[in-house]
Amino acid sequence: MSEYVPAIGLEVHVQLKTKSKMFCSCSTDFGAPPNTNICPVCTGQPGVLPTKNKKAIELAIRAGLVLNCKIQKYSLFARKNYFYPDLPKAYQISQYELPISKEGFLMVGDKKIRIIRAHLEEDAGKLLHYIGSTPVDGSLVDLNRCGIPLLEIVSYPDIDSPQMAFDYLKTLRRLLRYAGISDCDMEKGSLRCDCNVSVRKIGEKLGVKTEIKNMNSFKEVKDALTYEIERQTKVLKEGGKIFQETRLWNPKQGKTFAMRRKEEAHDYRYFPDPDLRPIFLSEEMISEQKKQIPELPADRKKRYTEMGLSEYQADVIIDEKELADYFEKVAENSNPCEAANIIITHLLRQINEKNIPYSQIPLNPQNLSELVNLKTDGKITPQIIKRIFPEMFEKNENPKKLLENIEVVSDEGEIKKIVMDAIQKNAQAWNDYKAGNEKASGRIIGFVMKQTEGSADPVKVKKILEELKNENFDS
Repeated sequence: MSEYVPAIGLEVHVQLKTKSKMFCSCSTDFGAPPNTNICPVCTGQPGVLPTKNKKAIELAIRAGLVLNCKIQKYSLFARKNYFYPDLPKAYQISQYELPISKEGFLMVGDKKIRIIRAHLEEDAGKLLHYIGSTPVDGSLVDLNRCGIPLLEIVSYPDIDSPQMAFDYLKTLRRLLRYAGISDCDMEKGSLRCDCNVSVRKIGEKLGVKTEIKNMNSFKEVKDALTYEIERQTKVLKEGGKIFQETRLWNPKQGKTFAMRRKEEAHDYRYFPDPDLRPIFLSEEMISEQKKQIPELPADRKKRYTEMGLSEYQADVIIDEKELADYFEKVAENSNPCEAANIIITHLLRQINEKNIPYSQIPLNPQNLSELVNLKTDGKITPQIIKRIFPEMFEKNENPKKLLENIEVVSDEGEIKKIVMDAIQKNAQAWNDYKAGNEKASGRIIGFVMKQTEGSADPVKVKKILEELKNENFDS
């Protein structure tokens, strides 16, 4: 065990699920041609005035509630002043001293990660670099993202490992998606993460932190933190000094690199935005957002385990809200545990292989319920399900129709004849099984399954084998 321990705090930037930008009516649609979703307001033209997006404020309230934060009835927008080519106003509208919510927490397993604040702000644009390439040699700017409404969720340095940071992000993403606050699509930039990390000797106060900017995948967060913790630990063990700085992660090299010395808050010269009135929230607004919060992942997991699902099954099913909603429809008319098993074993394989969104699952839940009931009633085997499921999924077919061309062997008398034939043709395996070698039965069961093309129930086959063994049947 290392004598040095890490302390990690995350700043997560989440794009709120609105149709228009934070301070103007421009669209937030992703993928539009560069510099088409822009107007004089979001590009900082002289004489324009911003107006607050009510939907963004409502979603920020809802986010504060699900993150167990104190909702501030009075909050302010401030100007965060800095120059960058993708920030045409030369300042970002954000919140500083008076955010919309603060002092919350998120449970990650049994660990409570405290949240300093969750504040509203606008996004900057995007720089596209083509240094040394043709036909462009230089950098281009796309201002479509300027003014996109963001919620920045800032945690205390309560995270003590890269794996916990990974789990925190997964838990946060799942929660925000369930509550309808954001789609949290990292590929589209609607969830990004900055990581603050320091190391210290056990029992000492927090060390000097570095910030790793603009992580856009959970794996990159985990990898970058692992490297940075090792780098800082090595520096300190060799008697060196850690500088407070911003660093960038290079995934190809697997290293972080210094970008600039870290700014302090006073470097940004925050002051209240004179063009935007304060946000005043009423009890009615807060109560309305409480009503909009659906059953959240932790509550669903508890309910599913009470229905009989294993912890693993419940975790997989609740990971995506659309999948959990689909499971609910299947389980309405079938055994929940068997439904979860088939969804995890077969449905998810098809979804992943065909890269289909959970919201567009082609298989009707009623057809899947029918399949679950056939399995529960012992009318089909796992091998039969494996055979018919790809076609059933692709064509949204009723399983009974697909079974018309498959002979299912369910009669125990018929299965017993096939088992006895298998014993005759696998005499050594039968003798080994009778002598106490349980694994030897696998060869006989495998022979039966091959003969019946997977249509015999292996549980019934095993039961018949045990009966013949007790009868001291001779091959």
